[in-house]
Amino acid sequence: MYYVNRNGQQYGPYSEETIRRYLAEGSLLASDSARSEEAQSWQPLGQILQYTPMSARPPAVPPPIARPTAGTQIVPPDLHWAIVLLLSVTWIFPIVWAFVQANWTKKIDSNSKATILYVFWALGELIVIILYVAGIAIAANNDLQTAQGLLGVAGLLGFPAAVLYLIGAFSIRKSMVTYYNTVEPIQLRLSGVMTFFFSILYLQYHMSRIAKWKQTGVLSA
Repeated sequence: MYYVNRNGQQYGPYSEETIRRYLAEGSLLASDSARSEEAQSWQPLGQILQYTPMSARPPAVPPPIARPTAGTQIVPPDLHWAIVLLLSVTWIFPIVWAFVQANWTKKIDSNSKATILYVFWALGELIVIILYVAGIAIAANNDLQTAQGLLGVAGLLGFPAAVLYLIGAFSIRKSMVTYYNTVEPIQLRLSGVMTFFFSILYLQYHMSRIAKWKQTGVLSA
């Protein structure tokens, strides 16, 4: 995959086949600067691909990567991940935003189960909180044995709730990777490790990237 730079504007990434087609059409010039995904320095495109134009053509602006058409304007929720992190200090916002992401995912993947997974996760979290509050209240009345029992049950229920949350996040990840490598191919890659540890924050970072791409036609790194 290669990036192309013209007048300070970066385009791509494009496959070699796509670049050669653009060169043949005149959308790209052999003199345009380019680099592979692994490289750091820019070189003339013709030098990288050893391409010699058959005839000179007037320069044209290369089309942005897979620019969305009117029929595919499914814009992801666009909220900076740092704002999501800041608002996550509240108990309710992460749940609300998880459902926002899940509902959007349903638009690109009608078979997505993220919403229903998050429903059970939210119910589990609610039960855990109720048990904790009840346990603390009972402990205040000096019934420590009952309080310990409630807190123990709350702790046990917290684990399956967390598992449902992670399964929901990975369900969204799968839907995004599938959609943005087939229907709107932008070679999207999402790390499983990052999804595990940062879930909605990591997913939101990439959702915001995609939202900006739909506005500008340029996909940021």
